Amino acid sequence: MSGASRLVVKTFDELRIEELYGIMQLRSQVFVVEQNCVFLDQDGVDTLPQTLHVFYPAEARTLPDTHGAEVGRSLAPKAYARMLPPGLRDGPAFEPGARSIGRVVTNPLVRGEGWGRRLIGELVSAHAHRLLTLNAQTHLEAFYSGFGFRPNGPRFHEDGIEHTPMSRPAGV
Repeated sequence: MSGASRLVVKTFDELRIEELYGIMQLRSQVFVVEQNCVFLDQDGVDTLPQTLHVFYPAEARTLPDTHGAEVGRSLAPKAYARMLPPGLRDGPAFEPGARSIGRVVTNPLVRGEGWGRRLIGELVSAHAHRLLTLNAQTHLEAFYSGFGFRPNGPRFHEDGIEHTPMSRPAGV
């Protein structure tokens, strides 16, 4: 893993406009374009006071058009996740008293460098004292199992992708 980025944890009101823009760029790039899911990503949950935006910032890079001319810039972080407010229901994985992790995404430019693993590891470590839940894309079930998450319900399809609800007990 290259670079020595420090994990950033902020509420919506604490995010700088450039950080928010980069997060939205990354989520749209991966969830909407790459995974071909048409859904309302900006669901209002990002703005709740106890929602945490957790990410490793990336260096800004230019975006070329089809002829190689610079047309803009990307501020997309290396990896990102949002942690919902305590007790906010987030689909089938939810268990009373849990804090749910969602919108986990790694920037395609740094995939394979360990940023997603590092992000989940730090989140789990910081919140080991509490019950955590998430709805994992099923092909990532083994990845999350490595952090102590276990399936807690039947698989389901969301936006055309199979998911596995998972939870991690407090103190594991």
